[in-house]
Amino acid sequence: MFLLSLAMLLPGDRAAAASSEIERGEYLVCIGICSSCHTQKDSEGKTIKEKFLSGGQRVGGLLASNLTSDPETGLGHWSDEQIIASIRNGTRPDGSSVRPPMGTFFYRDLSDADVKAIVAYLRTVPAIKNPVERLDPQRASVKMELVSTVAEPGRKNQIAYGHYIGVTVSHCFQCHTPRIDGQPDLTRLGAGGNTYTARGGGTVVASNITPTSLGSWSDEQIRTAITKGVRPDGGKLVGVMDFDMYARMSDSDMNALIVFLRNLPALSSGAQ
Repeated sequence: MFLLSLAMLLPGDRAAAASSEIERGEYLVCIGICSSCHTQKDSEGKTIKEKFLSGGQRVGGLLASNLTSDPETGLGHWSDEQIIASIRNGTRPDGSSVRPPMGTFFYRDLSDADVKAIVAYLRTVPAIKNPVERLDPQRASVKMELVSTVAEPGRKNQIAYGHYIGVTVSHCFQCHTPRIDGQPDLTRLGAGGNTYTARGGGTVVASNITPTSLGSWSDEQIRTAITKGVRPDGGKLVGVMDFDMYARMSDSDMNALIVFLRNLPALSSGAQ
């Protein structure tokens, strides 16, 4: 238990450990796109800083929840365990389900240390009162075996760690993987084909990010596409991806992600 370990440290060490955990949580909330979906955007698709993590952004036909520490409309009265259960198991304290497009399907594999870091950071987010209506009560939740503990991912194996960053944390394959009955088809990981509404109108199809499409791209070209939204030919990727958030990814995490993408099975483009 992190809190037990923290209690055994000297005061200065406890403060440093807590600060490190909060910093890790902030990093995961940003590159994991929590802040993108749960923060309202203006007409140009830019995040409204004054509404950070307060919910109300329309995502996939639903409204994202308020994740601030407000006790009435946010997570202020939720326990750490209840927040973790909502992230990894899609269950709310009142027994209702967190429904897609929330990435519980992937977040269930977040390590114990990382999901606790996310909670520690969310506790520091200033309270913003913003009641959010729950839309589409008929939408089905995802039924999965409940998760109670997940080990910390190893970092020596770059393919395995890249899988953790790309699949579990960063939502890449939430969008870039074809779906069956609304859920990602993990046998076609990265094949693309899902259709989304582009900012400013129109639609965009998620790209194939397997070696079928990226095989001729250099590592730097893949990095530039992810963090700046620019293709090797200089063309701009449509602003559905949150390039500015992915730009915060550490070099080691980005390198592992690229190694993982290089080692995906080469697949033809997918379809919904």
